[in-house]
Amino acid sequence: MILVDKNIKNRHDEIFCGNCYDEKYVNAVSYDLHISGIVENNNIVPSYVLRPGEVVFVKTVEEIHMPNDLMGRIGEKNSRMRQGLYVAGPHYYPGHKTYLYLRVQNISSGTIKIKENDSIAQIFFEELCEVPEKTYDQQSNASFNNEDEYLGLAKYKDEYEERMNNLKDAGQNLDEKINHIYANILTLMGIFVSVFSLIMVNFTNITQNNINGKYIATVNISLGIVISLFLGLILLLVNHKEINKSAFFLYIAGILVLIGLLAWII
Repeated sequence: MILVDKNIKNRHDEIFCGNCYDEKYVNAVSYDLHISGIVENNNIVPSYVLRPGEVVFVKTVEEIHMPNDLMGRIGEKNSRMRQGLYVAGPHYYPGHKTYLYLRVQNISSGTIKIKENDSIAQIFFEELCEVPEKTYDQQSNASFNNEDEYLGLAKYKDEYEERMNNLKDAGQNLDEKINHIYANILTLMGIFVSVFSLIMVNFTNITQNNINGKYIATVNISLGIVISLFLGLILLLVNHKEINKSAFFLYIAGILVLIGLLAWII
């Protein structure tokens, strides 16, 4: 069962801590939540301009201590949704005592300014059929109880950072594989063009009865040097991370040999 306005008014002393409750913010089936500050670089600032697509966390004025027979559920406000803000928050379990930290995203195409005391969301209170055997404050993994200051990922930080690092490594491996594939494709294309060019050069010389050995050797070696430099450039630019130093030096030596051979023939 969801509490209605008169239920919220009757039980506000059980739900809200200190003097943060104000009856004028009670709606038919919810209570309006207001910004106390915006989390920026782990500091709380009074106002913030959200760029399109940007996400921030806001701290609410309200501090709650959920009774053992109630659960709190965050809901968006129609006015904020139409403005272009997407607001999300967790469920607040029985026994949970905390300020509320809500995730706010600008899903519009323009900037949106949010500031302290702005109404940002609403909370619904659902009455449970029974009191849980173990409330949130009694759970060993209740990382976000009594969250006066923003805790970020709290004790989940190491676990999630490891996952993020794994995803980052997987992304890098994928990029390397893509680069390797591109390098192989370009290399194969280069080899194909090179072989085709050599065939055409020699075929042209034969059909034109230009079978001077020195001339043909000069043309072929010159073309071989250009092709080798071209293929080396492809490997260097696209697949430089996987270049073996020994193979690179052997490649340079091969180029020098071709240049020396060309100089000898000329």
